[in-house]
Amino acid sequence: MAMEELQTQVEEYSSSAVMALVQEHFQMAVEVKSLPGYVDLNYLLTDELGERFILKIANADESLAELDMQNAVMHYLNEQDLQPYLLPKVIKNLAGNEITPLQDSYGRQRSLRLLSYVPGIFYYEHQELASSHHAQLGALLGKLDLCLQGFSHSAASRHFDWDLKHAKSVIESKVGLITDSSQRQQVLSILSGFIHQVTPFIDELPQGVIHNDVNDYNLLLSSGERDAAVIGLIDFGDMVHSYQINELAIACAYAILGAESPLAIIKAITLAYHQQRPLNGAELWVLLPLIAARLAVSVCNSAEAILAEPDNDYLLVTAKPAWAAIATLLKLDAKSVGFELQRLCLSEKEGAGNCFSSAEGTDTTSSERHRDILSQRAERLFKTLSVSYEQPLIIERGQGQFLLDEHNIAYLDMVNNVCHVGHCHPAVVAAGQEQMAKLNTNTRYLNDNILDYSQALLDTFPERLSVVMFVNSGSEANELAMRLMRCKTQSDELVVVDGAYHGNTNKAIEISPYKFNGPGGEGAAEHIHIVPMPDPYRGPFKGMSVESGQAYAQSVEQAISALQQDGKQLGGYICESLQGVGGNLIMPNGYLKAVYQAVRHAGGVCIADEVQVGFGRVGSHWWAFETQDVVPDIVTLGKPIGNGHPMAAVVTTKEIAAAFVTGMEYFNTFGGNPVSCAIGKAVIDTIESENLMGNARDTGDYLQTCLRKLQKQFDIIGDVRGLGLFIGVELVEDEKLTPATAKAQALIEWLKSRHILLSLDGPFNNVLKIKPPMVFNKDNVDYFIEQLAQGLSRINA
Repeated sequence: MAMEELQTQVEEYSSSAVMALVQEHFQMAVEVKSLPGYVDLNYLLTDELGERFILKIANADESLAELDMQNAVMHYLNEQDLQPYLLPKVIKNLAGNEITPLQDSYGRQRSLRLLSYVPGIFYYEHQELASSHHAQLGALLGKLDLCLQGFSHSAASRHFDWDLKHAKSVIESKVGLITDSSQRQQVLSILSGFIHQVTPFIDELPQGVIHNDVNDYNLLLSSGERDAAVIGLIDFGDMVHSYQINELAIACAYAILGAESPLAIIKAITLAYHQQRPLNGAELWVLLPLIAARLAVSVCNSAEAILAEPDNDYLLVTAKPAWAAIATLLKLDAKSVGFELQRLCLSEKEGAGNCFSSAEGTDTTSSERHRDILSQRAERLFKTLSVSYEQPLIIERGQGQFLLDEHNIAYLDMVNNVCHVGHCHPAVVAAGQEQMAKLNTNTRYLNDNILDYSQALLDTFPERLSVVMFVNSGSEANELAMRLMRCKTQSDELVVVDGAYHGNTNKAIEISPYKFNGPGGEGAAEHIHIVPMPDPYRGPFKGMSVESGQAYAQSVEQAISALQQDGKQLGGYICESLQGVGGNLIMPNGYLKAVYQAVRHAGGVCIADEVQVGFGRVGSHWWAFETQDVVPDIVTLGKPIGNGHPMAAVVTTKEIAAAFVTGMEYFNTFGGNPVSCAIGKAVIDTIESENLMGNARDTGDYLQTCLRKLQKQFDIIGDVRGLGLFIGVELVEDEKLTPATAKAQALIEWLKSRHILLSLDGPFNNVLKIKPPMVFNKDNVDYFIEQLAQGLSRINA
């Protein structure tokens, strides 16, 4: 509405004109005071007895149906049990009508309504708002939406830019109006979060008519004192049929403006809301990105208004608190906040078996589904296929460092080193979808993807490791490494580390003591030579010193010497750069340097298995072998390379690659296909753009510091070891290092009940293996440490 037109309206409906209208239609003598309004003209009326009323003259563009809806909802709510809250009541005119038609000087139809006055002071006027007021606000919202579940009106289905249901389209259409590039990028970040964290859960969000504008100008308190109570709500002009969670999101967006601790306010309002109208897992999961989206819609609409009125400084001033709140919210990890809100609202009483109550369905229904799935797996799948936990989980979604079950309840994933940059990372998903829609074929056709990706991957390696071959799994990568070794040395004689695991193909099992010496295994083949695991905690040589590393390396030298005495040529030595199933072990300093020297002196090749620990997980380097200051001859990659997409690679030297050229073609139908390469490139780009190596270093250091503090408190923690986000916690019964296997298993089940996913490794299954997605953060650490301490206390008790 143009400013001059609004001014004309104000003059047309002056105090004297309003007094005459009230006398004519309500036969009341009143004093009139103009009130501020967004699109309507509002007046405070006081009659001869001192009773007050609110008169509203609607904008000419406002439909009668929408005004009727406002009247209808006030009637409806005043008949419900909304005590102790006060709401306006509609007062009929002399003709018995709730809406009085007027005609303005432009000849347009206007509508006049008279409402009762709701006493109190506005929320924004209170100078000392406390958590109690935020809780009261949440309680009002919860009761309001609970009551509104029974209300409907045809006008509620209108399309409205302030309806968060349309946040995506509103932001997309208006974000270009924001002139500041950094602010525009902030809004685009919010849009991305909305698309990826809210959109997948849309079908899980209950809908209904909502107030849609509970802000500090529509909310009334009993007084300005500290113990003031929320007593009333006014202005139903923005009502719409939408997702009910939007009511809470909008109120929170207003409540955090100017606040130093927005998350504390959001939590207080949300918990109180939930206690009145229980929220489901999806609603809690999407709340923070919805709050951010409301602020983004606000600044986009402000940008549009500023273009229409560039000289209106007021518009700039009112947008400042929203921009400040946006900057604050973008510092939070929305998924971790969703997890925290679920813990806050869905927690059962202390001592319950599960941290969260089921948001939907019943335990009986859930257990029936579990039984059905397990039964069908047993019937159709190999019996060797295992499941995790005594009560297996049904997992239906993954986002970031979280897995979500069939009720959209989140679990903190601390063990999945496959989804390296986070479950379903948007950039990785988009890269795969885009390429899959364009082309997927084999490497016999020329395509730039394999060139772009191979260069990006090789750029992370030392210079001499300059040739790559793409395969489909870590097992296949290690099998190809064995072929490369044989072609280079003409020998299959291989030195392996005890307890190591290199895959599940025949050849990979043949070189994996974890498999061939485990249940169902057939022992080592004649050409496989086992050396002790370089365990600086449990082994004969303690500590991380170079002396310990060299002492363990002597076993490799002895194995090579034995081979030479038998007149056999060494083929090579393979070792995980950090021991995974061996118990998340970090090898002593100098170990690999001494081993590699001995292997190369004997004409063998050095193979580093980085399938579990590569791609920056150690925090300090791209590859874990770099922490030992060595350069292998062959490196095998898998798991994190595709963030869950089945791909792997072998990186080697030009010399070894040339030895593989024997006349036999090596062709892999799927290895290096355009889709896999696009996904792999997106993983590398994400690691770099999101500084995930730095996060692994900082978060991992913080986690180890916290764990060592617990170690001083709980004797059962025998050892804490790790690099970056590859950490092991070994549990022991006593100073003799008796493995606390049963207690470790009980602890894993306890942590699962607290919605933390971990598992065990090591020769005795007594090591907590911690290798979460690289987006794992310090807030996640704090929750894990809190729950771990509780679990250890229970075990001790």
